[in-house]
Amino acid sequence: MGNIVTRRLRIKEWQPSDAPALYDIFQDQEIRQSGICFCSSIEECQRIIEKWTEKNEMKAICRKEDNCLIGLIGLNDMGRYEQYKELEYAIAADYRRNGYGAEAVRGMLDFGFRKLDLSVIAAWVHAANIKSARVLEKCGFTLEGRLRRHGRDRGDTLCYSILSEEFLN
Repeated sequence: MGNIVTRRLRIKEWQPSDAPALYDIFQDQEIRQSGICFCSSIEECQRIIEKWTEKNEMKAICRKEDNCLIGLIGLNDMGRYEQYKELEYAIAADYRRNGYGAEAVRGMLDFGFRKLDLSVIAAWVHAANIKSARVLEKCGFTLEGRLRRHGRDRGDTLCYSILSEEFLN
């Protein structure tokens, strides 16, 4: 997949040395409650990085200025059809409310639609995660519906998607 470069960010392949910083990100309660997978040790983070590297789906989000790991993002195969992927992302607590989430999402959308020739990118968000829903809406996603008591915590899930023609036009 290669690197994706935006104005302030580099979305890149994971390195084994990223495990301690990833572990720190996973200590955030908001991320743990979001439904994204998390690790309970640095060793477990090393194993998940190996898995992500093999599948080539999840990427590290780093600031260009200092190469600091600030989050993760990926386009995951949901088994629907070849041109349909689901977006997952998380930004570390110390870096939220700076526009990094929207910038990373836009970079991944551009890559997905222009380089991977995707037709649809979907995203599912816990209904209580208003900030993440706002990021998706800023980036042009459409709210398709609400799945009631869908989350592992029995909370509602909001379903979003964006079509290639909506992003590229």
